[in-house]
Amino acid sequence: MSVDPSVAPNVATPPTVEFDHYSPEFRDNWRAIVDDNLSRCPVAYSTTYGGFWLVSDYASVSRVIRDDATFTSTHNMEDPNDPRQGIVIPPNPMHQVPMEFDPPLYNQYRRMLNPHFSPTAARELEPFVRQATHAMLDKVCATGRMDFVLDLGNPVPALATMKLVGLPLDDWEKYAEPMHGIVSHPAGSPEYRRCMATLQELGGVIGEMVPRLRNEEEADGLLGALTRATINGKPLPDEEIVLIVLLVMQGGVDTTTALLANTLDWLGDHPDYRQRLIDNPELMESATEEFLRYFTPVPALARTATKDVVLGGQQIRAGDRVLMCFSAANRDPEVFDNPDEVRLDRFPNPHTSFGLGIHRCLGSNYARSWFRIMLSAVLERMPDYTIDRSGARRNESIGIVNGFVTLPATFTPSEPRGVEVPR
Repeated sequence: MSVDPSVAPNVATPPTVEFDHYSPEFRDNWRAIVDDNLSRCPVAYSTTYGGFWLVSDYASVSRVIRDDATFTSTHNMEDPNDPRQGIVIPPNPMHQVPMEFDPPLYNQYRRMLNPHFSPTAARELEPFVRQATHAMLDKVCATGRMDFVLDLGNPVPALATMKLVGLPLDDWEKYAEPMHGIVSHPAGSPEYRRCMATLQELGGVIGEMVPRLRNEEEADGLLGALTRATINGKPLPDEEIVLIVLLVMQGGVDTTTALLANTLDWLGDHPDYRQRLIDNPELMESATEEFLRYFTPVPALARTATKDVVLGGQQIRAGDRVLMCFSAANRDPEVFDNPDEVRLDRFPNPHTSFGLGIHRCLGSNYARSWFRIMLSAVLERMPDYTIDRSGARRNESIGIVNGFVTLPATFTPSEPRGVEVPR
């Protein structure tokens, strides 16, 4: 069902839904829930977390994410009474730089960061990622057992992100553990707060490195580059450098992990699709886009209305919070034919999993590359794997990232290839 966004609302009371993207119900039934919202009320109001508009249809999500003048990403960290509370509902206690900036300031940060996240940059990191992937598989291949999350999906993206940023590779677990905890537990829960406090401590460690790196002309990685970068002719403040690095790391260590786990879990139940990918590796590129659409690693992000606006036939007021449900938009039948069907060769595939427009995910080139390398390696070396359902455990909450905590599997043992973990 689609609604012309330009048509004024004709109801006194807007449609309402009780939507909690952090709840166990959403974790266990998210497809049924978003499909129901999409078909009944693509723009509806939820009283959860202080109230927000839930936007589900593709056209409305696209309009919100592309219209920065009407739907701001900004976050007033100083005044919790200011409705502008960033891109997460409920608000994240850390400022997400530059995602919580609007143009034209956002564009300046994006231009400064783009060279480090280009297709060329992603290709240059592929040998490292390939080595890390096969080194991790070497550790378990002779046993016939592994956990696709703990043994592969967590360490490889974390190592690659540490390499990208320019932090010691041996510290990957120290940084990855709280980041995984933040996205796998409900916002505000005790475990969420513990992990957020740990992450802030690690931010302090990075902050202590910045003054030294400013004096090193050849400092490696993104962190070193940020100490030399300027915006409007001025160096980036130390605090902003830390926040950018933490945001890059959180995106790097979680979303690709979630996509890989969901894909391997699904292929475990669909051996015909698995064999088709093995027999036709040229499908990997289009299959990656389809798995991104079908599993939508980041289910939703938020904006704040800056002025009164009609969206999907509903009257939204200035100051209202708006949640763009990417996982619903990716199942909109007006855009995706038979959206509940996985089509490895689906084309075109304009999914929203990396966002749209200027807010398209900065790390999308890395995410695609790392995912394809890891998935291809598993299909090559463990083609007959079987998921151990008794040990598989999803994130307690999928409100931020829809992933797994554990995904154990068995397979026919094989000999290691002698690949060492990159240093």
